[in-house]
Amino acid sequence: MKNAFKHVFWYIKENRRKYFWCMLMLGILSFIPVLPIRYLGKAIDAISSGTLTMPNFILYLSAIFLIPVMDYLINIVYHYQMNLLGHKLSYTLRERYIAHLFDLDAKIYDKYTKGDLIARVTNDLNSLTYMATGFLQDVVYYGVTIVSSIVMMVFINPLLCIISISIMPFTIFYLNKKRLQKRKYYQIHREIYGRMTENVLESVEGVKTIRAYVMEERDYEKTAQAIDDDINSWWKILKFETLFGPLFELIYVFAYFITLSFGAFMVINSSLSTGDLIAFIMYIGMLYGPLIGISNVLNMTSSISIADGRYYEIMNITPEIRDEVDSKNIIKFSTIEFENVSFKYPFDEFDVIKEVSFSINSGETIGIAGPTGAGKSTLIRQILRQYNVTSGNIYIDGINIKDYKIEDVHNLVGYVPQDHILFRRSVDDNIAIGNLYADIIKKDKAMRLADFMKDLDILPEGRDTLVSELGSSLSGGQKQRLSIARALVKDPEILILDDSLSAVDSVTEANIIRNLKEDRKNKTNIIIAHRFSAIAQADKIIILQNGKITNIGTHKQLLSYDNWYKLQYLRQIRGDKYEDN
Repeated sequence: MKNAFKHVFWYIKENRRKYFWCMLMLGILSFIPVLPIRYLGKAIDAISSGTLTMPNFILYLSAIFLIPVMDYLINIVYHYQMNLLGHKLSYTLRERYIAHLFDLDAKIYDKYTKGDLIARVTNDLNSLTYMATGFLQDVVYYGVTIVSSIVMMVFINPLLCIISISIMPFTIFYLNKKRLQKRKYYQIHREIYGRMTENVLESVEGVKTIRAYVMEERDYEKTAQAIDDDINSWWKILKFETLFGPLFELIYVFAYFITLSFGAFMVINSSLSTGDLIAFIMYIGMLYGPLIGISNVLNMTSSISIADGRYYEIMNITPEIRDEVDSKNIIKFSTIEFENVSFKYPFDEFDVIKEVSFSINSGETIGIAGPTGAGKSTLIRQILRQYNVTSGNIYIDGINIKDYKIEDVHNLVGYVPQDHILFRRSVDDNIAIGNLYADIIKKDKAMRLADFMKDLDILPEGRDTLVSELGSSLSGGQKQRLSIARALVKDPEILILDDSLSAVDSVTEANIIRNLKEDRKNKTNIIIAHRFSAIAQADKIIILQNGKITNIGTHKQLLSYDNWYKLQYLRQIRGDKYEDN
């Protein structure tokens, strides 16, 4: 809880004037309700003693009426300001979280699931926002109300006050001790909630595949089980809160009993007036709401501490791949050189690529081929700097790639991955993601090069057609070509097509390859493909097997002797039944 307060203190300090006025108004709102009761007690005593005058009657009546009106007006201003502070904090924390996610290394997304990351910026972040708004509000409001009520009770009769509320501090201490014992389970519940969110997200994203394989019932059972686990987890917390929460009600009833018993005795002995006894009982009644509220506040402290830990677990991660102080700029390049590069993914135990060495010259078209799982995509993604290499070095114009600004390296590349992620936007807007400043001419050119122009006549609203989430409304070939157009509108120095022509027919593939050859004569193209027709005209073809380069050469050179490329090429062209070696 202490850490959570530290983490939001910067915001409170930044808005200290607004918080000061909010807390001042809250203090007034907390104290105002005790005043009408005091005036009511005096009015009852005046009526019972026959000393009530008309001026006093008007004074008491005005006070009892006007004080709640003033309370209402102050409430409007207070809640507006406090809600504004809460929304501003929530927005700021979410903005920082999302920005930080973009800075994190790719391995973080291998470690944490999407559902877990979403849960931290929704459910957990709401708890942090409550810490800086609702929590402070409850502590101040309930605290001042309790203190004000007790002060008034002491003013009426100190002895009766001590007798009535003496048991309350001991009960609060006991409940706080139980709360600390329950704190560990709140962490477990957060993890269960994250798994449930991930399950639901998977079901929504994969609904078409689930239906295609008639897996609805099994997926429903899996998701239902995750939801049941979350509900059962909530039940455990609810049982705890249900068991210990009503203790305050028991204390309240007990205090009421004591007040009525001793108060009636004092009235009989004339040591307490009837009006004071009624006011005292009403003050005891006023303690009920704040005591229940304090109970909830104590329960929330565990939730806030866990939420704070989960949120800042992500925020405190320092990216390994980051710019150095003296990082260099780069706009163009002459040569990229891989020197004995090996790489393994953070959670693997073996190298995916092993001591790989080759070079890429500006303006070349490089083809990369090899068996499935050979490490082709992993090899070329090293240029994107998503991970640091395990060993070896990558040089751009003789300077280590780590010494360049990451953003500049990314700007060199237009990358079309195997998994084509499209967004719920128009066709035109999806292409514009590659270059936000591209005009209609550049977008049309990119679509022409990607052989996508012919699809505009088929789509219902042409370039304004809304693409459904993840591009599910488009065919596989359309998604690939739209992704290629998005990369081409950037006009990058290096274009990487990572098996991005697998879903198009041979005629469309030939059109795209021809367009790239004509339009990108002085730019670098890297094509990873299983169909050799896509790389046959490349200046250099790299064959990768089991993470190692086994052959490098042109199409003609590689066909001049027996090797994996020749065997696979003959299989594709002639249909001969050769086995992989």
